[in-house]
Amino acid sequence: MIPVVAIAIALAQLAPSADAPKADPAALEKMAVDILAQLEEMRDQKLSKPLEMGVKDKAEVTAFINERLRDEYGPAKVAAEGRMLKLMGLLPQPMDYGKFIVSLMTEQVAGFYDHTRQELHIASWLPAMMQPSVMAHEIFHAIQDQEWGGGKLIDSKTYSPDAVLAHAALLEGDATIVMFDWQQAAAGVPSDVATSKAAIYGIAASLPMQMASPQFPVMSVAPDYLKQSLIFPYQQGLLFVGALRQSGMSWADVRKVYDDPPASTEQILHPERYIERDHPSTVTLPGPLVPGFERTWDGAAGEFHHRQILLTKLSTPDAIEGAAGWDGDMTVLEVKGEEAYAVMLSTWDSAEEAMGWVSALRRVHEKRQPPLPALVIHHQGTEVTAVWSEDAALANKALEAAKKTAKVERK
Repeated sequence: MIPVVAIAIALAQLAPSADAPKADPAALEKMAVDILAQLEEMRDQKLSKPLEMGVKDKAEVTAFINERLRDEYGPAKVAAEGRMLKLMGLLPQPMDYGKFIVSLMTEQVAGFYDHTRQELHIASWLPAMMQPSVMAHEIFHAIQDQEWGGGKLIDSKTYSPDAVLAHAALLEGDATIVMFDWQQAAAGVPSDVATSKAAIYGIAASLPMQMASPQFPVMSVAPDYLKQSLIFPYQQGLLFVGALRQSGMSWADVRKVYDDPPASTEQILHPERYIERDHPSTVTLPGPLVPGFERTWDGAAGEFHHRQILLTKLSTPDAIEGAAGWDGDMTVLEVKGEEAYAVMLSTWDSAEEAMGWVSALRRVHEKRQPPLPALVIHHQGTEVTAVWSEDAALANKALEAAKKTAKVERK
């Protein structure tokens, strides 16, 4: 869904104490220039022009996040996404989705690179001792963006939500590895952490604990879906890039991945499917499905999203199994005033896996607490159409229309 990292690419570290000393702006900018030179040598890639940068306070960062939400998505799409996630049981009904996202991102930001202006934003409130590691991560985003086109990969107007999240995982996973390698080099112990499966899994396991520290009160009360959406690019991206390196890819080979990025969160969760180029099928759902309704959200939701729906009520193994075999989807929200329905048309690698998804989805719905929307499902072969709506008759009407107009191009 709305990829938090596409709006403000951030790395939350262990939270500092309130009285930790801060570095002065001039010293911070000099530090950034020095770290850039080290990263350019580490990854054999120089920036073609000087890195623009500035030290920002919390108010400036909050204003930036609001601006990016408005420019990238707009309040109407943010509201539509919140409404759809609530129908699917991923958010509580009373939540102000747009307001909560801004609060969550502002809390987690520890400095970020803005690909829209090609500028590094240094957090004024971060203690001096934490600045270098955060800078190494964020400055590498400048290399990814300006030299490898990484910023274009998280353009929601070009790519589906699932593809944007997959691309963000490539960016964040690679930058996180660079940060840890830079830390080792700065300590006088050069390493290539990506080649060690034990090291990569150890770091990945630690990230959720860092990003959900008790000193982050907004993150601590966030619905699991939002927590996992924020953590996914860092944790799963780290595992993805690590898997590429462990498969025998050199860093020069990984550089080429930016020209042929992962197409889905399925490929991030299962790196072998990227290596084998098992691309998702194309699913289309012409609309509006019901006359008089307006389509306010559409796109591929992906395996990550399907898994998260199941995780609301099922165990992790059952959720992983139920979402495995995803091969593509088209998900939409259509509204008319207070009426709305969400439709998810998905295609699966086999009819058995499609049935596994249906069975798991029904179990999740049965476990939801009332009041809950109606859920109607149609399963035929490898295709599944699921519709959520507070009006059961409307859900059935949307389902019948989807069955007639949907198209799946298998790959």
